[in-house]
Amino acid sequence: MPINLNITTLKKPVVRAFQGAIAAFGAPFGWLGIRWLEGAELYIELSDNSGLYSYMLLGTIAAFSMFGWYVGSKEQHLTKLALRDALTGVFNVRFFRERLQEEVLSAQRNDAPLTLISFDLDHFKKVNDTYGHSVGDDVLTAICQAAVKVVRKYEVLARVGGEEFSVLLPQCTTEYGVITAERLREKIAGVEVKLDNGKKVIVTVSLGVAGLDETDDAKSLYDKADRALYQAKENGRNRVEVL
Repeated sequence: MPINLNITTLKKPVVRAFQGAIAAFGAPFGWLGIRWLEGAELYIELSDNSGLYSYMLLGTIAAFSMFGWYVGSKEQHLTKLALRDALTGVFNVRFFRERLQEEVLSAQRNDAPLTLISFDLDHFKKVNDTYGHSVGDDVLTAICQAAVKVVRKYEVLARVGGEEFSVLLPQCTTEYGVITAERLREKIAGVEVKLDNGKKVIVTVSLGVAGLDETDDAKSLYDKADRALYQAKENGRNRVEVL
């Protein structure tokens, strides 16, 4: 498969460094322009001062490229912060809502399947009340690290509430969504968070799965998955339900 090397697909530090290198040409050419306005002949000027112009060009390319890389790194970091949940590192609710809307419209336009999984931790309040919020944060981070191993790259795992999460599965049927939900449930059930006193905290999750119907919009799809989630809780927790 051919690789599209469009500059917009490159990482921001690379893009900014490249832009800096291009901008660096302005220094020697700018000085050459000044000398031309002063009456110097360009060929003679370049011949007599080739070393100076080469040094000027290479020096400014190095300096501008490094500065561009630094700026791009900061931009990339800020972009990541804008899209990611600060605690768990998965996508945040803002990004999820935008992607959900986009994927619903895309699925309807292309008559493609789309499935949404909603899940949250069972009895998480008890974890916070018993061990404290610091341990609760460790649990949330640990279950996300486990869930990331189940979710594929083009799927979206997001934290949408305190202990509430969603997984958006583009191009996937409800049947596949159930399989993924069961894999998430089993993977998270195997997570152990060790405490300083040697004890272990083990949690389970309840999950709801919903597929996009032709009459659905983003809100109705999310509401269906949410209802399936609460059905899983009512039916005993640590299970998957489908709507």
